Amino acid sequence: MMSNNNKSSAVIGLQESWASNISDYILLRREQTRIAYDATYAKANNESKQADKKEDNYLFNALFMMLATHLEEGHTVLTIESSENEEVLQGEINNESVTLYTWQQQLLEMLAMPIFALIDTKSNTQPEDQSTAETSIFVLLSTLFDKRDQLWIQLALSNHEKDMLTKRFDTIAKVFQLLKNTDFTFFMNLVNKHALFAEVKANTNSNNEENSLSNNNQPIIYDITNSQNSKESITFWLHRAWQAEFNLAKNINNILNQKVNPLPITIPESLHENQIKAINVANNNAFSIITGGPGTGKTYTVAQLVIALQQATESGVKGSENIRFSTASASLALAAPTGKAAQRMQESLQAALDTAGIDLQLQEAKTIHRLLGIGRTGRPRYNGDNPLGEDIIIVDEASMLGVELANYLVSAVKPGARLILLGDANQLAAVDAGAVLADLCRIPLLQSIHAELTESRRFGADSGIGKLATQINRAEINLQTIWQLLRQDDALSFQYVNTLQVDSVPSNQIKNSLSNKKNIPKISQNYRPYMKRVKNLIRNPVEKSMPESIKSTIASLMEIFSEFRVLTAGHNGEWGDHYINNYLTQWHLTELKLPLGQNAWFHGRPIMILQNNYELGLFNGDIGFCLQTSDDRSRLEVFFENKTQGVAVNLLNEEVVATAYAMTIHKSQGSEFDHVAITFDDSHARLLSKELIYTAVTRAKKQVTIYSTKHAFEKAVQTPTERHTGLSLQFEYL
Repeated sequence: MMSNNNKSSAVIGLQESWASNISDYILLRREQTRIAYDATYAKANNESKQADKKEDNYLFNALFMMLATHLEEGHTVLTIESSENEEVLQGEINNESVTLYTWQQQLLEMLAMPIFALIDTKSNTQPEDQSTAETSIFVLLSTLFDKRDQLWIQLALSNHEKDMLTKRFDTIAKVFQLLKNTDFTFFMNLVNKHALFAEVKANTNSNNEENSLSNNNQPIIYDITNSQNSKESITFWLHRAWQAEFNLAKNINNILNQKVNPLPITIPESLHENQIKAINVANNNAFSIITGGPGTGKTYTVAQLVIALQQATESGVKGSENIRFSTASASLALAAPTGKAAQRMQESLQAALDTAGIDLQLQEAKTIHRLLGIGRTGRPRYNGDNPLGEDIIIVDEASMLGVELANYLVSAVKPGARLILLGDANQLAAVDAGAVLADLCRIPLLQSIHAELTESRRFGADSGIGKLATQINRAEINLQTIWQLLRQDDALSFQYVNTLQVDSVPSNQIKNSLSNKKNIPKISQNYRPYMKRVKNLIRNPVEKSMPESIKSTIASLMEIFSEFRVLTAGHNGEWGDHYINNYLTQWHLTELKLPLGQNAWFHGRPIMILQNNYELGLFNGDIGFCLQTSDDRSRLEVFFENKTQGVAVNLLNEEVVATAYAMTIHKSQGSEFDHVAITFDDSHARLLSKELIYTAVTRAKKQVTIYSTKHAFEKAVQTPTERHTGLSLQFEYL
């Protein structure tokens, strides 16, 4: 029945009523158009009468709200599926005998989920054993229909919540009346004749150059498919999500069809077979994908192509005459979704060039937003009409690409340029909707330009971290093997914790449990080398008049701070980053004998930027250190790596920075640390997945310590993330 993992997000979706407001607005404008049409023409045609059918309005409203919720959860599509052999469910609602197919039950459950989730939350129902997930849809709907007013009173709703729930309830009731005792063909016919739904296949031009859906004003796009196993399904998109996926597929296909001249490459003897294949794929194609886990040599492999480009340009090799390759030109672009990932990529690529004895200083790697010139408006400066000037664009950590950002990126690649995506397809999908890298790796058309690297040089055959990552990635999880690894390997440790059920309790209201008293002080000891260096900077503060000294000091401080990091599954609870950062802040202040709790800013505070600030040149994920300076010890400034000037703390809004002793696993993508402590418990159930744990484990180079309950850990490694997307369908339309 209903998925517990989506309950809390469903409640959030209910509180954010934008989807409901937009769908209401669309329906209102449609009705206004009909009235105006009728006023102009005495005899309204059948289409205008169709627009007035309230049942159709409720169906549109229901699907629009569900698609909006799906989008917030990272999915770009909603698929409803039926089959000839589908089980028929029979029950009674309001003393009426009702027949529902499985697809109808699932549709009604998704629609009613926010109400059921709010009931669970308000009544403190524990999700694991007593939730509505165990209850028949007939019982749930009967409860809603018979006891709606009592429920509203019992839940002590705010006026806003009551209004939203009433809207949702009315939609559920109307859709139920519309679909009960019907079949899938009836549902498809309703969708087919609705004026606000547009079918993909009916609007695709035969020449594949364009699609009339791009210019229509129908908010929901759908596609009907019939499979060989007698299954029928309808896939729905919100128009914007469909447009992003359609354009992404079209632009990738355009790049694939671009011809590039292969360059002579001297293959180093140290490269293995898969790396050689990856070099050849990138050398012979305008678009290529290179995937692999940590330490498999993705960046080093791409460095060979960069070296070949540079050497070919210098020697005047045929085919390189149009390539501008020098430190003063913009022929090579390095980019990643976050500032930290971009910086790491540049360092790795520069190291590979230095090792090869190539005298080439790379240009600064940028975030993708910065590369494309995406500012406050959210629209890119560079696009199909104004493409990027670079001849080769290398994007690392491509698993973090959402469908809209990926679309902006490929749209801006000029004809004849190379685009190379690097990433680990087993990592977490993007925070934004879509799972672009994983999708692209599965599409048959792209198999020839995809190279996968499997041999890790960071994690050798005897590496406990490598073995654990491999076990987590397996399709069939062997828990016994994983527990044996955690018990026996010196690089791995599992610490059992006692937990409070505090998923909805603010972190500042949580009292220390036995687990905190025992384990968090132990965690803090890993930051002692950093604390020692911070204390030294009180005696010998940074010299603002010596820019190179500042860079050296911050680089040294960053190196020490990166030796250890706490990575959490989420923000809330006693094992979330909010609580742990609060604890470690108090520890920090006590260690330095600073006043407790008087000011958010203090000497040595490590921070993370949470939002791009283009004026200050700071980007989401950047790490900085709040320090005293030699000019004025009472004045605090925040210093960032590779920058020669500090930023005054009054220029940084506390709402867009966070203390960085602990960070969420999502925020850690693109970073590496010697030792990571991974923290989560049962209260984080809805956030847990094998991709989450894999991502956290592979942030470590030397040691991993997991603080969790046995139940939460086993649930995590056995729960693969499912992103419902339509990108593969778009390639079928090409």
